[in-house]
Amino acid sequence: MMRAVASAMLSLYPKAWRERYGEEVADLIASRPARVRTVLDLVSGAADAWLHHRRVPGARTLTVPLAAVLTCMGAALLLMWNPGLRDAADVASLRGVWAEAGPIARNIQGMAQSLFGMAGVISVLSVAPLLNTCLAAMRRSVHGPLTRMTARRVVMTAWLLVIPVGLVGLTFVSLAFLHAGYPVGPLGEAMAGGFHVPLIMALVLPLPMTAAGAPSLGSDVRGTGQILASAALCNALAWGAVATLLVLGLEKASWSFLAMVATSAMVSVWMTIVVTRSAIRRGRTLMGQLSPA
Repeated sequence: MMRAVASAMLSLYPKAWRERYGEEVADLIASRPARVRTVLDLVSGAADAWLHHRRVPGARTLTVPLAAVLTCMGAALLLMWNPGLRDAADVASLRGVWAEAGPIARNIQGMAQSLFGMAGVISVLSVAPLLNTCLAAMRRSVHGPLTRMTARRVVMTAWLLVIPVGLVGLTFVSLAFLHAGYPVGPLGEAMAGGFHVPLIMALVLPLPMTAAGAPSLGSDVRGTGQILASAALCNALAWGAVATLLVLGLEKASWSFLAMVATSAMVSVWMTIVVTRSAIRRGRTLMGQLSPA
């Protein structure tokens, strides 16, 4: 019984370690009596193997899946927006300051809303050339089977993403432009897009990543990434406008509230950068595969 438990502990080791030493250690376990100390030693060895996995011949660098990174960033944005910013007491105390600023505050607010809106529209439109290419590839027999199959997957993925992208976009429009009630004052409406544009970009990213399955679509994948870069720039500029709006009432805002806004801005901007870089890099890799050696 204890020998079986000890053998099962080998599954805790990294794959490269198991490929290199697994059979040898399994034979050693089978040839000797197994005790509780044996199991504990194997668990300790597994932890050490993961900590020093690069020392194992053939080991690969550990990487965090892109989907996990974007999911964590998106969840962080949603947690900071609700209830950290949308109903903060600081916003209510800033209303008088912005009322005194008059047209200046309204213009800055409008600038932030417009830039976030542009970023959202650009994000959605960024995949239009890619979808057009995929639809054409599905109809033409001149393309290879890999390209046609990948094109069908891209189009199917697009249909699956219509509803989530539409819901996020509708929420953004409702909060920022239709006064749906969640934001408090001009600041809440001004920065609403900063919490939704990165989500839209992350939801759009599966299309170019799916298209990366066919090297012939590399130029469209890279083109999508380049357009997403424009959306990321608009998102960053919009946060700059939000910062300007905050400066007008800096004396009224608490440091905790300012820290929350700053953290939200950094996560929002960094998330758009991650999405953009992922699409551009994948496109460059595909185009490199097509280049003559």
